[in-house]
Amino acid sequence: MKKSKKLLQVHLVPTRPTAIAFALFCLGAPALAQTTNTTPPKAESPTRLKIDGGLLGVRNPIPEDEATYISADRLYGNSAEETFLEGNVEVRRNKLKLFSDSINYSPITDRATAKGNLVIEQEGMVLKAPEGSVKLGTGESEMTKPTFELKEINGKGRADKMQYDGISTLTLENPNYTVCEVPNPGAADQGDWYITADSLEIDQAAEVGRARGAKVVFQDVPILGAPYFSFPTTDRRKSGFLPPSFGTVSNSGLEITVPYYLNIAPDKDMTLYPKIISGRGYQLGTQTRYLTPNNEGELKYDYLPDDEKTGTDRTALSLLHKYEKGPFYAGVNFNQVSDDNYFVDFSRTQAVASQRILVQEGFFSYRQKNWSANVRTVAHQTLQLFNDVIAEPYDRLPEATLELSPTRIGEANAFVSVSGQYTDFARPSSAPARVEGSRGVTRARVFMPIQRSEFSFTPAISVQATNYDLQGQTPGSPAAPGSVIPTVSLDSTVYFDRKTSFFGRNVNQTLEPRIFYLYTPFKDQSDQPIFDTSVTDQSLTRIFAENRYSGLDRVGDANQLTLAVTSRFYDEATSEELFSVTGGQRLNLSTPRVILQGFEAPTTSDSDFFANARGRISQSVFLDATTQLNAESGRHERGNVTVSYAPSLGKQLNLGYRYTRAQIDQFDISGQWPISDRWSGVGRLNYSMLDNRLIEGVAGLEYGEGCWAVRVIAQRFATAPQLETTSLFVQLELNGLGRLGSNPADLLSRKVPGYTPFSSAQSIQ
Repeated sequence: MKKSKKLLQVHLVPTRPTAIAFALFCLGAPALAQTTNTTPPKAESPTRLKIDGGLLGVRNPIPEDEATYISADRLYGNSAEETFLEGNVEVRRNKLKLFSDSINYSPITDRATAKGNLVIEQEGMVLKAPEGSVKLGTGESEMTKPTFELKEINGKGRADKMQYDGISTLTLENPNYTVCEVPNPGAADQGDWYITADSLEIDQAAEVGRARGAKVVFQDVPILGAPYFSFPTTDRRKSGFLPPSFGTVSNSGLEITVPYYLNIAPDKDMTLYPKIISGRGYQLGTQTRYLTPNNEGELKYDYLPDDEKTGTDRTALSLLHKYEKGPFYAGVNFNQVSDDNYFVDFSRTQAVASQRILVQEGFFSYRQKNWSANVRTVAHQTLQLFNDVIAEPYDRLPEATLELSPTRIGEANAFVSVSGQYTDFARPSSAPARVEGSRGVTRARVFMPIQRSEFSFTPAISVQATNYDLQGQTPGSPAAPGSVIPTVSLDSTVYFDRKTSFFGRNVNQTLEPRIFYLYTPFKDQSDQPIFDTSVTDQSLTRIFAENRYSGLDRVGDANQLTLAVTSRFYDEATSEELFSVTGGQRLNLSTPRVILQGFEAPTTSDSDFFANARGRISQSVFLDATTQLNAESGRHERGNVTVSYAPSLGKQLNLGYRYTRAQIDQFDISGQWPISDRWSGVGRLNYSMLDNRLIEGVAGLEYGEGCWAVRVIAQRFATAPQLETTSLFVQLELNGLGRLGSNPADLLSRKVPGYTPFSSAQSIQ
C-alpha cells in the first residue's frame, strides 16, 4: 500500500449509489485513502473509501468540534486545494449541517460552495437556497434567493440575498419577514402581517431586528413605514422607538404618542413620551426607572406648555425613591401637579381622576431586631375643585418615632411593646385660624398570650400618655393639654372541629367562638386638638380594636364585650381553607362618653351586627359577602357582595353590590367572555343608584389570531361631581413585533378582576 501526503485524485463510479463516509480530521489536513493496489477496481464491485488504519492510533486525536464528516454519492479531488462532492451531499462539523446536490470544498479556505437545493441547519436555524457558500469553521455563509426559519423566535421569511456572520446576525436584502403561520418560509408575504424592507438585520444575540426602508404590511395594507426602525424579537428590553399609540378623549381630542425607550444600563432605563393632543397642544412625558442593590426608584414628569384650553403651562411630577442597606432604610415620595384640575383633564382612569391630596414625603429609618427609629416629613398638595372643596390636612414637619416591637420579658410568657412619637403639626396656609403645634405620644403595652390547640387566651394592659404644645388655640384653652389613659383587654377563643362534607368535598370544619372584653376609663379630652384623628367605620375587624378612633388625638372610653363566632372549612387532603363564615357584635356595657365633636353623635346603643362569608364554593365560583345590621332596628346599614365565576382562563364574570345607608348604593358588573373562537367581549359597569349616575363604564371587543390581536375599548368615568370623561382606545398587537395604539391591557387588568388578554388565553388553551 502506498500513502501520499497529497490528496489523491479519486474518481469513483460505482455500479449503484454508494454513501461514502469521509472524515477530515483537521482544517487543511490531507485526506488519506487506502487501496489494495493501484489497479482500478472491477466495475462489478462497489468502491469503498476507508480511513487509513494508521490514523486510528494517532496520539493526538482531532477534537470532535474540528472534525468534518462528509457523505455523498461521488467524491473526487484534483489537489490538496479542492474536494468535489456530488449527489445527496451531506457535510457535518460540530453543530453545523449542510445538504446540497453538489459541494466544492476548499480545505485552505475552509469554505464549502454549494449549488442546488442548499440547506444549512445550525443552532435552531434552517436556511435554504438554490446556491451559496459556507465557512465550516465559523458558520459564516452567503446565499442567493434564500428562505430562513428562526425557530426560537418563530421568525421566517425570504430575501434576495443573505449573509450570516456565523455568530448571531442575519443580514437580508429585500426581505419579507413574519412570525405568522404560512405555507412555507418563502410565502412570508402571505402572512397576516409581515415586514418588507430594503434591508433587515436580525440579531439573535441582541434579540432585536433593524429594518431600513421598511414597511409593516397588515392584511395586505401598509400600516407603518419608516426609513429606519428597530423592533424586539423577544420580550427583552432594548433602546429604540416603541410602536405609536393613539386614542381619543372627550376633553382633549385625538392623542398620538410615539414613545422612545432608552435602555441606559441593565439596572436603569428611560422612556420618553412625546404626545400630540389635538385640543391642547404638544406634551412631553418622561419616565426614568432604576434598580440597584441598595436603591430603587421611579421619576415621572409630564410637561405641556401653553395649554390651548387654559392658556397655562401644565405639569405633573412624581418621584418615588427607596434606599435600603443593612439596618438603614430611607426614601422619598413626592407628588405635585401644576393646578387643581390637572387630573380631571389628563387622567385616564377614575382612580387617578379622584386624587385630591398628593403626598410629599421624605423619611429615614433605622431598624434592629426588636426596635426601630424613624424620622419623616410629610407635606401635602390639596386639589380643590370649584364644586367640591375639601379640608386640607396638617403637614408633619417633622415626625419622629421610636418603637420597641413585642419583646419577651425575661423567661415569663409575657411580652412588652413601647412606642414614642413626636410630631410638629403645621396648619395649611389656606386655614390660618386653625390651631397648630407639637404633640408627643408614648404608648406601652404588656400582654400574655396563652396558646393551646383547644383554645387561646390573651390578657393585655396598655397606657397612652399624650402631651401638646399649641399655638393659635382659642382664648381660655390651655396651651399644653395632655392625658394619661390606661386600657385593659381580654381576648379568648375556643376551637372545635369535625369532619364533614362541603359541596361534595371531604372537609375539616372548625367552630371558633371568640370573646373580647375591653375596658378604658373615661377621660375628658375636649381640650386636645384634632390633628390626625377621625372616626373609623364599624366593621367586623374594628369591633376587636382597642380604640374606636384612628390617629392619636383621642382614646375612646369603653366598657364593652365583643362576641363572635367563626367557622372554617379546610380541604381534608390539602388543608387548603375553602370557605369561612364569621358573625359578631360589640355590646356596650356602659354608654361611651368621649365624642369627636363635629364627626359623630352620642350613642347609647350596642354596635351593629356584622357577618361575613368568604371562600370558594366550587372550583369556578368565589363568594365574598359582608353585611352590617342595626342592632336595635334590624335595618340593613351596610353591605358588600361580590360573586366571581371563572370556569377557565379568559372566561370571567364578576357581580358586585355595595350599600351604605344614605351614602352609597352601587352595583358593579364586570367580565370577559369569548364570543367565538376569535372574538371576546370585555367590560365593566359601575353605577350609582343613589345619584342616578354612571361612576365608570368600560366596554370593548378583542379579536385574536395566531400572530396578532386587535382591541377596541371605550371608557367613560366620573372625574369630579358633575364632570365626566369619555375616551376610546384602539390597539393592534402584532406578535413578535409590538403593539400599535394605546395599551388597554393595564386598564382592563385594573377594572376587570381576573382579566387575561384574549391572545394570551388563546395561546395557553
